[in-house]
Amino acid sequence: MLNKLLIIQRLFLIIFASCIIISCSSNTEKRNEEDRQPLRDIDTSTVLLKINNTLFTLPSPYQATFSIKNSDIDFNRSLLNPPDNVSNYTTNFKQAINLGIYGTDLGYLNIYDQIPDVISYFTVIKKLSQELGIHNALQVDIIDKIEDNIDDQDSLLFYLTSTYRQFDSYLKSNNRKDIGVLIITGGWIESIYILSHNAVNTKNRKLINRLGEQKHPLDNLIEILSPFYYQSIEFSTLIDELVDLAYEFDGIIYSYSYTASEVQEDKKHTLVQSKTNVIISEYHLKTIANKISSIRNNIIY
Repeated sequence: MLNKLLIIQRLFLIIFASCIIISCSSNTEKRNEEDRQPLRDIDTSTVLLKINNTLFTLPSPYQATFSIKNSDIDFNRSLLNPPDNVSNYTTNFKQAINLGIYGTDLGYLNIYDQIPDVISYFTVIKKLSQELGIHNALQVDIIDKIEDNIDDQDSLLFYLTSTYRQFDSYLKSNNRKDIGVLIITGGWIESIYILSHNAVNTKNRKLINRLGEQKHPLDNLIEILSPFYYQSIEFSTLIDELVDLAYEFDGIIYSYSYTASEVQEDKKHTLVQSKTNVIISEYHLKTIANKISSIRNNIIY
């Protein structure tokens, strides 16, 4: 059971990344090399997006949750979007952005081993995927294939890569760019909502730093959303709210310290390590958290 839940989490991360229309212009030989890349070398801490020949990075929706759990902070169910709210989402905009929110909630539940709730939230995610018509992008037996190959890195990577390409191809051929962007946005908003709540309540320096590091991802997210500004009032309102939030992040002071470089001979590169320190007043921290909460509430209610 636990293995399957971990598979579900990994699958959702792939779906999350795949929902942005990513350029697939690389040749077959390069793709085959990617298929053979060992699973342990794949970085799931960030999502790399390529849109209109521009690269963007966003943190994985689970990165904040790992930071919270590793800080020995207790699970808090009240932070999550209740599954019963799903019946209120009747437009593609609401369904897609809340699919991202529920996906982050699923990761939070999974990391805290809340097994019964994981099942409930996965059911909600499946329902929204069906209503959006994106569930057809996956072959029905893909989860079983991944589960059967959980201990075989090469086979597992093959099926995970296959899953990514199925979603990428489906969204391209059906011109669903807006759906992918909204899923990404919902996942990011929920992750920093949970993060900011815990940062304010615990004053944990690690979490405050993690929240401060969201300035660049927020700028990227706004740029990703911008082409859809005039598509609907929902899009324009959301983008305006995120721009307002970005102004608050501009008030944060950052300092950087560097540690000794690490030469990784097996990968033939040098890892330059740095640490970011965030200087922010308690008032400013609460202001950012309140704005995030307001944006999130406008989405889920």
